[in-house]
Amino acid sequence: MDFFSVINIFGLLFNIILIVPHIVYAKTHTYDMTIFDNRAMLYIDRIGRYCSVFLMFVNIGLLEGGFTSDYMKKYWIVSSIILSVIYVLLWLVFFKTEKRSVAYAIIIISTLIIIQSGILQVKTLLFTFGIVYLIGELYMASKFFRK
Repeated sequence: MDFFSVINIFGLLFNIILIVPHIVYAKTHTYDMTIFDNRAMLYIDRIGRYCSVFLMFVNIGLLEGGFTSDYMKKYWIVSSIILSVIYVLLWLVFFKTEKRSVAYAIIIISTLIIIQSGILQVKTLLFTFGIVYLIGELYMASKFFRK
């Protein structure tokens, strides 16, 4: 077992793209955490996010099949690059406008990248945590924009 059979470099790059805007937003904007009154949903969001991030670039060997063909891997890389570009552009728009519709588009694109990665890499856990992440993020956005 070599390093690249455990670590997916492309998955790591897509993770960096998915995480950096969240970090920048958290450092540059202040928001009241008390608006998230359901702590369980807050933890579900975090579990979905961190497990998805971890499973996107680390192959743990549990419930994983890997890409079924080279064409599948090429499709995953190209489609994830396109979705990542759209994701970054949406974040740039969100930093300027902070509109609800843009936030929901960001959530849909980011979870699409994660869920697609789980399906194409035949990673059942990644797919499952992608769904958990989607549910948690939709809850967080609905509470954040209720103010």
